[in-house]
Amino acid sequence: MAQEMGSELAGCEVLFRTLSGPGPGEEALSELPGERIAQQLMLWALVCLGGAIFGLWRTRHGFWRPFWFMTGVWALVNAAIAYGGWLGAEPNPASLRQLLWINAGLDTLYVTLGLILRKRQEPIYKGFGLAIILQGLFLLGFDVFHALQI
Repeated sequence: MAQEMGSELAGCEVLFRTLSGPGPGEEALSELPGERIAQQLMLWALVCLGGAIFGLWRTRHGFWRPFWFMTGVWALVNAAIAYGGWLGAEPNPASLRQLLWINAGLDTLYVTLGLILRKRQEPIYKGFGLAIILQGLFLLGFDVFHALQI
């Protein structure tokens, strides 16, 4: 029991350090900014995918099923991008910063598209719209935060 508790705490520490970065005097999980960003995006993708699977399993509602479905689609796209970034060559900081700012611009388009879908009457579009808004807002914050950190 104590060993299980220790491994769970270690997993929480890795999760916290992945999200927040290293504390003073601590070594980062990855010193490479591109790899660290890919790790964090993969974590977000896995959390969203887990939520989407659970949400689709638990609901039949005309609004929530499209919401969870779209959340799962975004999770798969984010996971593919993170995987590619994780395996690819480390970009130079200037190129990575530029890519993050371009993505931030695209994120605002996603939020706008989500707002347009939310105004439609059909529950399917409202569910898709909310999922796109939430993903777009998260990714906007994620990209801006990392662009400012590099």
